[in-house]
Amino acid sequence: MRERQARILTRHLPILLVTVAVMTVIGPFGTFAELSVGQRLAYWGGLMGCGFALFHATGAAAVRIAARRGVGWPAAVAGLVAANAAVMTGAVALVERELRGHDFLSPSGLAELYAYVLVITLLVSAAPLWLELRAHGLLAGTGPAEPSAPPPARPPAFLDRIPPRLGRELLALEMEDHYVRVHTPLGSDLILMRLRDAVAELDGADGLQVHRSHWVAARAVTAVERRGDGRLILVLSTGRRVPVSRRYAAAVRGAGWIERGGHI
Repeated sequence: MRERQARILTRHLPILLVTVAVMTVIGPFGTFAELSVGQRLAYWGGLMGCGFALFHATGAAAVRIAARRGVGWPAAVAGLVAANAAVMTGAVALVERELRGHDFLSPSGLAELYAYVLVITLLVSAAPLWLELRAHGLLAGTGPAEPSAPPPARPPAFLDRIPPRLGRELLALEMEDHYVRVHTPLGSDLILMRLRDAVAELDGADGLQVHRSHWVAARAVTAVERRGDGRLILVLSTGRRVPVSRRYAAAVRGAGWIERGGHI
């Protein structure tokens, strides 16, 4: 509701004011010759202001009725414009009789006046209608964008450090002095960096740091063993056994790894 009010005040109303100013200056339909500038301003400002208020008062109702009855927006808009033009024709006919002495209150006179009012209604309402239809996504290409598929996740940066001969199926990392030993199904190798930096570059990878000296990929764990002192040992697909420190035991349990078999 607030968005619609903001559109009316910031977009529709300026269009109305500009249109009133133009009609006052050019004075169509004999108003230039018969009315002063002040009278023309009152004439066009009053009538077009009434039409503006009528259009916005009935527009929302027309859309709701059309939606309930399954009527498409082109038919709803056409009916709205035609109905508003009919109401404004009656208003213009009364103003013309009282202000300029022109009598349109007859079938032929009302039909002629309706044609004029309909043309002006279409001209004046074209931009506001377009803005409203666009705001509701009813015009081709202006509706809310369909949610696009998220871009494929970029592989963790650390994988680019693995020597090509080892492939990219990382199983585990092991700290050795100032190096990190990389384990894959194809073998292992040393990379000069700290383990904590390697773990940071593995953000988003499916794995856990399980010890201050070890990081393990989830896919590598085939079983979990419990030692006599209660500490956990991860059994990897390569047969390696990796200790789990007490600090990281809760994370291993939370990941569900201890349910993979072995001696729990």
